[in-house]
Amino acid sequence: MNLTFKTVGQTPLSDIWFTYYGLDPANGMKPSHLDASGKIVPNEPSEKPTTALSIQVSSAPSFNFPKLSAGRLYISFEQPLKLTVDPAGNPIPPQSANPNDPNYKIPWDFFEIDYIPSGSDELFNFNLSTVQSANLPLAFQVAGTEPSTKQPVSYVRGWKPRGYTAFISALRAVEDFKGLILPGTQRVLAPGTAITAFSQGVIPKPLIAADYLKAYIAQVWVKYEKETLTFVGDPPAGSNSFVTWTGQVENGQFVFTTKDFPKGKLKPIVLSMPSTAALFENNFNFCVSGEGNPKTNQQNYALQLFGTLCAAFNRSMMLTTSELTNSSSGAWCQDKAAFYQDPTTNHYAKHIHENTVGGLAYAFQSDDHCDTSSFVSVINPTGLTINIVQR
Repeated sequence: MNLTFKTVGQTPLSDIWFTYYGLDPANGMKPSHLDASGKIVPNEPSEKPTTALSIQVSSAPSFNFPKLSAGRLYISFEQPLKLTVDPAGNPIPPQSANPNDPNYKIPWDFFEIDYIPSGSDELFNFNLSTVQSANLPLAFQVAGTEPSTKQPVSYVRGWKPRGYTAFISALRAVEDFKGLILPGTQRVLAPGTAITAFSQGVIPKPLIAADYLKAYIAQVWVKYEKETLTFVGDPPAGSNSFVTWTGQVENGQFVFTTKDFPKGKLKPIVLSMPSTAALFENNFNFCVSGEGNPKTNQQNYALQLFGTLCAAFNRSMMLTTSELTNSSSGAWCQDKAAFYQDPTTNHYAKHIHENTVGGLAYAFQSDDHCDTSSFVSVINPTGLTINIVQR
């Protein structure tokens, strides 16, 4: 697969750098990176931040793309990223909210790229992540074979031309969210990133209210004290039967039960009332009765429910639908125009989706629910192009 960088001209290739690292399947999954010669080499630990992992795009605007699992492809403008490599060889990612991070003033964003050997085929997963923050007008195009149909496909994902500027403008108009735009930069923090950074003392003042969703969450709890929320989980392995759970708030906790499981009983899933940060960061404070081994069906359905609820809260769908599904074929997934319509919603995610190709983006960790993510999966890809579009 050939990797090519293209820019519309406002940023010359000489001002663009990239860093690609991951685990090398050909070398025992050792943490490795692409060097300037086009080779995959093991990462050398470093006590201080180093630019050794970065390559100037103008020196390699097109080359044969290497195969790394759990990889990240960082793009930076004006300067190479400065990354510290821990003793195990793992690069420490830049922290978008930390003013003391050596990359704080460098514009950067990243792609998630995962190579998975699959028999005679080579499976690659691609995604442009804005889960932590957004900073650059990036897009990508990948061609290959669709894994299930085995038909040739070509996907385009990322920001529309001038979409990033439109996103910034839209967010500035939202009083509760405009503080996420860092002063003197084009970087925007995701709301969960900002809340966590302030709570940990990384930034001196809050950029968004830590209880932004509190009133909405309370409304949801009141609604389901009297009503029932249905959640339809995926069929367990070896079955075609979906598993329906019914949930209601009891004594301040959301309790979900099922009688549908075809292979014995499952215990109730009991969810505590979440915080704003937990929902924005996909970190629901939930307790699963008898959860045990994370590979059990009990834990599997808890995680399905947890991810679906986080998506529904971020999209402000909890007061307008009475049935949620983990599957994207569910009714709540079909009317995407209904997402983000409540004034109390994740405006960061809303305006990213409005300004990306096809409305597809990865703006929070459960954003793959209902097939709204920029994630694509192809086997035997023939080409990958990184586009720097008009801001």
